[in-house]
Amino acid sequence: MNTAQRQPYEGLAAIYDHVMRHVDYAEWAAHVWALFARFGHQPRQTIDLACGTGSTLFELHRGGKQVSGADASAAMLEVARQRLVQAGVEIPLFHRDLRQLAGLGPFDTALCLYDSFNYLLTPEDLDLALSEISSILLAGNFFIFDICTEKNSLRHFCDMRDEERGPGFIYRRHSFYDREERLQFNRFHIRFDNQETELEECHMQRIYPVDEVIARIEASPFELRGSFDGFTFARGSEASERIHFVLQRPG
Repeated sequence: MNTAQRQPYEGLAAIYDHVMRHVDYAEWAAHVWALFARFGHQPRQTIDLACGTGSTLFELHRGGKQVSGADASAAMLEVARQRLVQAGVEIPLFHRDLRQLAGLGPFDTALCLYDSFNYLLTPEDLDLALSEISSILLAGNFFIFDICTEKNSLRHFCDMRDEERGPGFIYRRHSFYDREERLQFNRFHIRFDNQETELEECHMQRIYPVDEVIARIEASPFELRGSFDGFTFARGSEASERIHFVLQRPG
């Protein structure tokens, strides 16, 4: 069988919602709003960065929030647009990388969820993204993002393989972690029933030490207001599998 290499999400976009159907986006949106409430922030104009196919956007919109979305993947945004059209919902979408946000906003609230920050592979990328995000926020307002930790990679994705058939496709996934380089790899092989060519794409994420992420935040235009373990209000640490960071732009 022929195999064609694709960029991350180029082939996965069409099946992403099926692959991630186990994620409770309503619960995630509710937790984010609980974090904002903890700091007395009431979002009015929110942008969901790395919004993907728009699942979180839909939950925020259902909650009566004014939202916009941005993503670096044109394929993921196209799926989001199709979903919006089918639902009769109008939400502005922008094709933007986290490191290139000039011209957007201003917003009073920004989100970047589901370990999208782990796709920033160097500390310089983190610095640039934080600077760009700060530039589209009004002074005094908030940004929440999350990361996956090394504990998550070692526990769940050190050498994980799965295969599944969905409606009109089959995919295989191999996830593995390079502990020395602190790189998480997720390699997908996707074949659609009406195509003879199998698509292959490899996703690579940097698994940063928590202290390094905090150092980059402290060097950024933001103030760190809190870091939280998973979907709780407990303090995040290397013992966490996921950490939500709450940042505020001084004003």
